[in-house]
Amino acid sequence: MKKYAGIILLILSVQFLQAQEQLSLDQQAAVYYNKYDYAKAASLYERIAAKRKDKTKTLVLERLAESYRHINEYAAAAAWYAKLLARPDAPADARLYYGDMLKSLGKYADAKAAYTQYAQTGNQERVKNRIAGCDAAQEWIQTPTPVAIRNVERLNTIGSDWGATYYPGGIVFVSDSLYRNQLENGSHFNRNVYGRTRTDFQGLYIGDTANYGNVYIKDFSPAFNWSKYHVGPAVFDKDYRTAYVTMTNADRRIPAVKEDKVKYGYRRLELFSAQKDANGKWGELTAFPYNKPDEYSLGHAALSNDGNTLYFAANMPGGQGATDIWYSEKQGDGKWSAPVNCGPGINTLEEEEFPTIAPDGSLYFSSKGWTGMGGFDIFHTSGSKAQWSTPENLRYPTNSAGDDFYFVAAANGDTYFASNRTGGKGSDDIYSITTPSAYTLTQLPPGLVIPFTGTVCPSLAAACIYIYNKQRQIGWCFIGEAGREITLTLEKDTDYEIRLHYPGGTRVEIIEFNTRGMKDGEVLRKDICK
Repeated sequence: MKKYAGIILLILSVQFLQAQEQLSLDQQAAVYYNKYDYAKAASLYERIAAKRKDKTKTLVLERLAESYRHINEYAAAAAWYAKLLARPDAPADARLYYGDMLKSLGKYADAKAAYTQYAQTGNQERVKNRIAGCDAAQEWIQTPTPVAIRNVERLNTIGSDWGATYYPGGIVFVSDSLYRNQLENGSHFNRNVYGRTRTDFQGLYIGDTANYGNVYIKDFSPAFNWSKYHVGPAVFDKDYRTAYVTMTNADRRIPAVKEDKVKYGYRRLELFSAQKDANGKWGELTAFPYNKPDEYSLGHAALSNDGNTLYFAANMPGGQGATDIWYSEKQGDGKWSAPVNCGPGINTLEEEEFPTIAPDGSLYFSSKGWTGMGGFDIFHTSGSKAQWSTPENLRYPTNSAGDDFYFVAAANGDTYFASNRTGGKGSDDIYSITTPSAYTLTQLPPGLVIPFTGTVCPSLAAACIYIYNKQRQIGWCFIGEAGREITLTLEKDTDYEIRLHYPGGTRVEIIEFNTRGMKDGEVLRKDICK
């Protein structure tokens, strides 16, 4: 399976400050594990397990399973959890994480069985949505939403590529496989390796796709990519004059911790902003005033359309769970207010990350806590600040058994998101959706003056009701509920289809209608039945 190398707002890699020749293999493995270098820890614990075979300690099995879980090697993690659970002293959470790995492999029946067993320990609340996700995933795969998804091969590498967002003249994205400065002068940048996954650290790049279908990729800006650690993603204001970038400050001095004869320190994510000058150059970085890298990570910024509310993900104290989405408001003096948690309307006990704001002001984010198909699923909600509608899962095929994240909706053109699903080109790949309005009821161009009300018949409960504008080739997907009234504003003199996608994927039926000859403001009512 692929290694998920997206930035998950956890402690980043650290450095040995003292030689380790004096340490035993067990001690070396423990040091790597405790400092979150999971790829290296897994390699060492594999050696220990192979050497001792039947005498392998439970702790070694646990750390092998945990190490592979943290780098999203789902199959390897599931195999070691299975061995761990055969031990009478296996920790209770091992079965929960075993279920997570099976779920991320798309083995929903087995995952549900593991979760059900875990629930018998008394912690039913923690697995309620996980079990629901196993059932929902199988149903959603049978009734896919009518969207067209493709792998953006021109931007993807064998490594991790994600965080695609529009920028004048191209697409800015994150990659750990495009060596900084290599593309322009052929030389490799002197970089460290991210201990968690044993891959290069990530940087920001821009792909210029306007030249006859070819793509020209280069470093986005030395103003950001100077750090030898993680850089990205980036979000911009509406004029593309201000950028907010998540990164790890390589210049920050870090306190050292001494353990098992080794000294090391921790680096966490921070948020920085920069202004573009009249010559198009990005200026000096300004740290977000609420960064506290000695205590928590903060990043993955999203900006409201008016530029006055900044959303971000952080694992700071006072949240609902592991990592939450927070917001700050711009004050009259231009400074940002103290962060406020977006609340339980979107945040759960698990991880919520990767917020983005759509053209209509609604929010997309990824979560492991709401009912989903795998690891991170993408959700959509309307509202602002600490008031949000119930998040809606974007379902299959946008979501998958793997991690799906960083969904950037566009008013025109493709909508992008990232995923480490099977069948991709590398670790995390960038994908595009060519029918994003199936998710978001954005306003269509002026002149749409035909109010439409459709009443759903009981026979269509749980069906996907897709209302499609044949001239503009866009549409909206609604979930059928008996008696539900679907309201839209349609365009005059236009042909439409109502496509009925029945549960279980049994059949699709089409009802055609049009607004030809109708007057401005004339209401069109239909019973949506078949």
